[in-house]
Amino acid sequence: MTSIDVVAPPQDVLERSRATVEPLLRAALAELPDETREVVEFGLARQDFSTAALVLLSAEAFGDADVAVVALALEFAHLHEQLHADLMARTGAREVFGADRTVSAADALLSLAFARLTKPWVMILNVALMSVVDGYVQEIEMDERDDVDMAEYLGVAAAKNSSLTAAACELGALAAGASASQAGHLREFGDDFGLARRHVDDVLAPDSDRRTLPVVAAKCAGITVDGGRKWCEQQAELLLARALHHLRQCSPRARAADELSGLARAVTTARCAPARTPAPVVPSQSTAESRAEQTLA
Repeated sequence: MTSIDVVAPPQDVLERSRATVEPLLRAALAELPDETREVVEFGLARQDFSTAALVLLSAEAFGDADVAVVALALEFAHLHEQLHADLMARTGAREVFGADRTVSAADALLSLAFARLTKPWVMILNVALMSVVDGYVQEIEMDERDDVDMAEYLGVAAAKNSSLTAAACELGALAAGASASQAGHLREFGDDFGLARRHVDDVLAPDSDRRTLPVVAAKCAGITVDGGRKWCEQQAELLLARALHHLRQCSPRARAADELSGLARAVTTARCAPARTPAPVVPSQSTAESRAEQTLA
């Protein structure tokens, strides 16, 4: 039973993940027309390969299976979603290459992803992507209303930001032979991790983005945007604590569990630390985690 207290160097984990999928990635890109490949490579330059890392580490938590092809499929699916985000926001790839080429590249990525998964895993990924689509649809509908509450905003944030991370963790675990119960806990870990990351991303985003959670929280609760940021930081800490609780429940291998824990902290709560005074040392287990685990026990 691991304590899941070690914070692994996140950059090492991400670089190792990218190196693992790189040969398969280059072979896949060679299948694409030059114009499509240019858009895909533009998108990949912005990826940190944390989605692939979730697949690989979730597999390592239960066995020694080679899941690089699954990790690549989920990374392609994540980039597919990011290109569609560019289309919606009229930035990024759409701004550089135009809508038509961006749509074509996103469609190609989806085909590449599904072609690398077996039927049961295709269904898991498809459900995740449908959840992302549903999140975008709800977001558009909410823009036309004045009575949207915080719960609705959080539901959309979860649909758009947690679905793929949850699927990545679940598929990695299943590919390594984890039980349904173990894979379920990893899925919950990925779900909470994804939403925690969204909270932190929005804490660090400009105030001018009216869809960020601190701005929404300020509007719904009648507080300042700074107050909204503090609330989001607290939510990220609680979500991370809940994620680590699920990680402990599935009895994973110690090293992979520690690396999953370290990666989760590094891209969520640790990113807020530089803004605090004094900047705290990342603890092995925060007070918030302890409170959350007591609640969950």
